[in-house]
Amino acid sequence: MTNDTSKINNTSTTNKIRPWIQTGRYEFETVYRSTLCPKEWLQVEKIYVCEYCLKTTIHATSAKRHRTKCTQTCPPGCKIYIQNDVNIFEVCGWKAKTYCEDLCLLATLFIESKVEIKNVHRFRFYVLTVCHNDNQYEFAGFFSKLQFQEKLNLSCLLILPPYRNRGFGSLMVHISYALSRLANIHIGTPERPLSTQGLLCYRKYWKSKIFDYLLTKTNDEQIVINDISKATSISTCDIIETLASLNMIRMLEKDKLIIYRSQDLLDEYEQKSKEIDNRQQIVNYDSKYLTIKPIPVTLPFENKCKKLKFDDNETVMTFLNYYPSSSTEDID
Repeated sequence: MTNDTSKINNTSTTNKIRPWIQTGRYEFETVYRSTLCPKEWLQVEKIYVCEYCLKTTIHATSAKRHRTKCTQTCPPGCKIYIQNDVNIFEVCGWKAKTYCEDLCLLATLFIESKVEIKNVHRFRFYVLTVCHNDNQYEFAGFFSKLQFQEKLNLSCLLILPPYRNRGFGSLMVHISYALSRLANIHIGTPERPLSTQGLLCYRKYWKSKIFDYLLTKTNDEQIVINDISKATSISTCDIIETLASLNMIRMLEKDKLIIYRSQDLLDEYEQKSKEIDNRQQIVNYDSKYLTIKPIPVTLPFENKCKKLKFDDNETVMTFLNYYPSSSTEDID
């Protein structure tokens, strides 16, 4: 009886474990036991992920064999941001389907909800890498966004644990807003629901932008939420949500909102900003490093099918999915 009980306990413990990940020089624990990922991932203590092509295996020997054969050194896309050792690549989901599906599968182990796996052709992925010797770009994180939905500037955000506390999350959020502005969309917001990590990154970004704006105003000046939105590209709903979380907004009669300027919070923000700027490892967004240019989007079937009319974006992407062989040079 005792032996049988121990076996049952061992089995139940094994089934509840969250696998560790080893990628490159790093080893770290995952957060969730996702039902979307392959079952064998949840039956082992460690999975091995190639830091360049994201090929995953559950055996150390297979991982070593793969490293000797893998010729990929960077994500399969265009480099759009270059700052010291940090590089961001734009990867089109319907051009690099396998790579993007591997991205999403990896994300399911860290993000509880809102991870799309099957329909990666509907998304563009922005992959953050850290460059080391011999121009090898190690995967550090990514965010995705729906194509042709510039107002929803981000769908899913992941920064791997070893690369956190370097400002990468805020950097990716900055990039998401910059891409919307390049598409002439001046007010953006992320897709809901936000993951815990995504919400923290956005709250930090929203707070910094709103506080930077408030610091340019005096106590005597009237502050209007719409003016903050125009100056920061943040939606009014996100501004109200952020200020409410900081207890800096009040409700007046006739459903009017008033911003309560907390000088203590503003002074604390200024002090922390100076300390962060002095930390060498922190990467701060700078628009001069963004190499992507605003170009008109031409669909691959536009010239061949001028008489066809598409009523919604879903129909457009369905067409792209069924005709992947069409010329696509104009899109990227």
